[in-house]
Amino acid sequence: MRLSARGGIALAGILLVGIPFLKLPAFYESFLYLVFHWIVLATSWNILSGYSGYFSFGHGAFFGAGMYTTATLAGQFDMPFLWTLPVAALVAALFGMGIGAVVFRVGRLRGELFALLTLAVTFVLATVVLNTPLDGGQGVNLGGVRLPAIMPTPSSTFYLLALILALATIAIAYEIYHARLGTGLFAIHDDEDVAEVMGVPTFRYKIVALGVSCALAGVAGGIHAMFVSYVTVGETFSIIVPLTVVLMSVLGATRHWLGPAVGATVITALLYAFTAGDYAIAGRAAVGLILIVVILFLPDGCSAVSCAARRAAAARRRRPGRRPGRLRPTLRRPLRRDRTRRRAGRCSRCAACRSRSRDCGRSTASTSTCDAGRSSVWSAPTDRESRR
Repeated sequence: MRLSARGGIALAGILLVGIPFLKLPAFYESFLYLVFHWIVLATSWNILSGYSGYFSFGHGAFFGAGMYTTATLAGQFDMPFLWTLPVAALVAALFGMGIGAVVFRVGRLRGELFALLTLAVTFVLATVVLNTPLDGGQGVNLGGVRLPAIMPTPSSTFYLLALILALATIAIAYEIYHARLGTGLFAIHDDEDVAEVMGVPTFRYKIVALGVSCALAGVAGGIHAMFVSYVTVGETFSIIVPLTVVLMSVLGATRHWLGPAVGATVITALLYAFTAGDYAIAGRAAVGLILIVVILFLPDGCSAVSCAARRAAAARRRRPGRRPGRLRPTLRRPLRRDRTRRRAGRCSRCAACRSRSRDCGRSTASTSTCDAGRSSVWSAPTDRESRR
């Protein structure tokens, strides 16, 4: 019995929810929080950039918009932390859709131009925040904001919030992947002009995908603002965020709903393995080397390669006359000899070939070896003979 994707996501959620009850050290919960955090960012980036091919380097801007929304509302206006998360999602989504409403109207802004424009948006937003009361140049301190006691410890609370958001993000990416929206985004990825001629509402699909992507990044930013407890422009609007999510998505597979989650898990574990061994610089060098190898030898990502291997294995298991999941039907007519042989009657079970033969020259009452059993010239029945 094969487990469906929805069932697998639900089962993974049930199993991972029980980890805080194992009483593990806070380090492991914090590490898993960061894994889920990057899964959300990479998967949300992939909903627009991976599916439609519009590579964006402005994901850090939407992530930062969510961080500063939560930091401002919780730190300056004393709004409860959980209430700030929907607002952070709304602000990031409106900000991204506003940019998309302008950019997507200009047909020339594709490919490299779109990537550079989104990167410029990140630096512009960082400059605005730095020179306004939102930051003021000193950052925002969230040390006095009360964290809701969802779980016994703060680390387990952040773990649970990140887990819920990661599962929701993967589920949304899966549903979009199999919905009409996903089909339209992949058509845009292949050839946007042809897709528009064929009737695909390209502008609307891109706006919806961008809004969903920005909203998820905004929620991730709101949770992360509370996790770090001190929000600064330099750390929030860094180029590291978009470059890391691009690397994670490319490593996993940009055209698969689960690829960014796989890439985020591998990259985060690799970086922390080197950091724990006091080889942080070597870890970044290893990540760069992995990116080069993936671009040269695995352009479709690791998940795409594994999917292709599974399809090839399934094709090898199939044989002519057999359908997947069913037994091979028995042949109603046996193999026959050359049609030039004399056909005279039918024998009972032949002692040599243990089957009935219409090419046997003996009588039906004979039980000795028939001509079919002694003959060495056999051929499979043609389609015309099988219909007789």
